[in-house]
Amino acid sequence: MDEKGDFVFPVKENQEKLYKNIQALFAPEYPKPGFGKIQTDFLTVQKVNKGHGHIETRIITTSEILNSYSGCSGLAQVYRLQRKFEWWRYGICYHSSDEVEFGITSLSRAVVSPSRLLEIRRAHWRIETGLHYRLDVTLKKDATRMTVGNLAKVMACYSLFLTLQKPCVFGST
Repeated sequence: MDEKGDFVFPVKENQEKLYKNIQALFAPEYPKPGFGKIQTDFLTVQKVNKGHGHIETRIITTSEILNSYSGCSGLAQVYRLQRKFEWWRYGICYHSSDEVEFGITSLSRAVVSPSRLLEIRRAHWRIETGLHYRLDVTLKKDATRMTVGNLAKVMACYSLFLTLQKPCVFGST
């Protein structure tokens, strides 16, 4: 059954061939003397957010070059997402981090720009942290002593089910 859904997935090192192909595509190029640079179709967008004592810089670069020979069904673009974080206090950067993620999407450039793809990728974390907060804090999933099989998940889902139920009203109508 074809549901016609789209995807945006990070590619991890356990998908060795795809990961290395994307990594090689976005690797810095050092052409030999006398040879020019290889033509690319890269589009890059940068977004900087400031607040809560840190500066967050996200840089996404997309390409459609791997689409025809990647072997990944439905692939429309690959991306390289770089996240840089700097934590500041009293005008001094006391900690920084830099991480790179490679990924794939079925959304073509005609449908989604690199800027929009950056928003979509970031929105994933809002959903992820919201769900984990509900399970871990509100429903106290991590505090449970029920650790056999999926019992903790079942109890968390049951607790959520109970909180979403409307109270029963008894009496004549």
